[in-house]
Amino acid sequence: MPPSSGSTDAAPPTSTGRLDRLDRALSRRAAVGWPHPRWFTLPLSGLSLTANYGILWYVLCLLPWLSVEPEPLRKALYVAVPVTLVEATGFLIKRVVARPRPPVAEPDLPVQIPLPYSKSFPSSHASMAMVGVLTLGAVYPWALPWLLVLAAVLCFSRVYLGVHYLGDVLGGIAYGLVFGGLWVWLVPLGF
Repeated sequence: MPPSSGSTDAAPPTSTGRLDRLDRALSRRAAVGWPHPRWFTLPLSGLSLTANYGILWYVLCLLPWLSVEPEPLRKALYVAVPVTLVEATGFLIKRVVARPRPPVAEPDLPVQIPLPYSKSFPSSHASMAMVGVLTLGAVYPWALPWLLVLAAVLCFSRVYLGVHYLGDVLGGIAYGLVFGGLWVWLVPLGF
């Protein structure tokens, strides 16, 4: 008798499926399994929200005016232009990939902060943070350690607050490093 075409055996999981399950499990652990005391979650939420649409990086790029630096507009544009470009191109990638945010894909996850309307991959916060670190670090090398700490906290907040999967943030970091690295390499600071 020939084998039936209606086999009930499930297909073996693909490596992509296993990676997605691992990503979701690790992200869930941070967003739900770890403690979320108000004294920690509230300021972290505030920091995360200030980075919406690049606002945090636009404010930081205006520091030359406060410190009476020479050529403040040129220095501000050196940071603001690539931050804007990486955010805009990131939104195009989000539309193509169309990965839903964790609370949308998994409705039992808590919503810690207002959920953005955009899709989840890649994290714009992470990509803008990397571009901000690279460009501001080129303008102010002395600030690089502080910028790295700020970017790390910001990236952590996106998974901890449940608005991104860990893979979204890692993808955003990679995209931001490539974009920001190319910007710093191709656009001289004294353009």
